[in-house]
Amino acid sequence: MTPKVGVLSAVCAVAIGALAFKGLDIAQAVAAETAESAAPPAGETALTAGVSGPAEGEKAAAADEGKSAAADAPPSADQCLSTLDPAAEEMGLSSQEILVLRSLQKRREELDGRETGLETREQAAAAAESRLQEQIAELKSVETEIQALLTSMDAKRDERMTALVKTYEAMKPKDAANIFNGMEDGILLDIAKSMKSATLAAVMSAMTPKRAEALTRMLASLAKPPASIEALKKTPT
Repeated sequence: MTPKVGVLSAVCAVAIGALAFKGLDIAQAVAAETAESAAPPAGETALTAGVSGPAEGEKAAAADEGKSAAADAPPSADQCLSTLDPAAEEMGLSSQEILVLRSLQKRREELDGRETGLETREQAAAAAESRLQEQIAELKSVETEIQALLTSMDAKRDERMTALVKTYEAMKPKDAANIFNGMEDGILLDIAKSMKSATLAAVMSAMTPKRAEALTRMLASLAKPPASIEALKKTPT
């Protein structure tokens, strides 16, 4: 924010100085009245003067303190602006210029209020952005954990498939062929493509001609390039 200096500050300073001089005059007048009231009247006795003096002195002191407190209190912005006319005449300012100064002061207060509101909104936006970044970091952490879990599951699946292939390779070709004849195509292809060529040939020779032909077609389809990217993603490795 820019400091509030200029003609308005100078006029306020003049107004405060005028109020200070007026307060000094009031204090001197009150002191003179207090001195006159402290002296007992000619018709009073010493006893009467002694009784009435303190009470009147206390009232005068209380009034003096009230006026001094009012004079010492700093004037508000409205009080400064309301006392600008005499000071403006001394400085050569017109009433129109006083109105302009008041309008500028009001505009300054409105701008200060808007700036405070903008700062509040900026702080709220910064807090929301910080929370969003925290949530993004949490999601990335969860994604990393899920990816690691999927990788572990794929590794275990490959281990089980490798063990299964070794099992069928260790079997007699005729026994393995009987099982392959009734096996689902997807599972049959996964096992057959991982078997050694010599072992697979012996098993296929013992399979029924229809199932051996179907397996041959499935193995041949793996060598063909995929027709699209979507088909490539769906192709088993």
